[in-house]
Amino acid sequence: MPDNVKWDEYEGSVVIPSETDQRSVTALIDREGKAVTLRFSEPVAGSDQWVGSKVRVVERLRYDEIQFATTDLPQDTIELTWKFNAGKEEDTIAGVVIARPNDLRISGEKGFILKRTKLSTE
Repeated sequence: MPDNVKWDEYEGSVVIPSETDQRSVTALIDREGKAVTLRFSEPVAGSDQWVGSKVRVVERLRYDEIQFATTDLPQDTIELTWKFNAGKEEDTIAGVVIARPNDLRISGEKGFILKRTKLSTE
């Protein structure tokens, strides 16, 4: 990742649709550049870093809505939609990950909370 990008960093755990165990994750968010990267402590489907696509950031009064997708993870042809509400006055993200309809019949939606560990101005 480029050094001149200012990433906000959030940590916590998430359960990915099709799985039952929680995984430690770090979310790196660049609101201005509309970029999101998820880093897992252990590889998921062979990758410990997932890069979000179709990133959309909507600025609200008290929080930012951040939505993005990951594709072919945890399995080929699977698209997951991630939705974050990042509080402006709080150091947390309330999020949900949703499996989009697919041929493998992986479904579900899982909620989670992440805590900010680093602010981009640091």
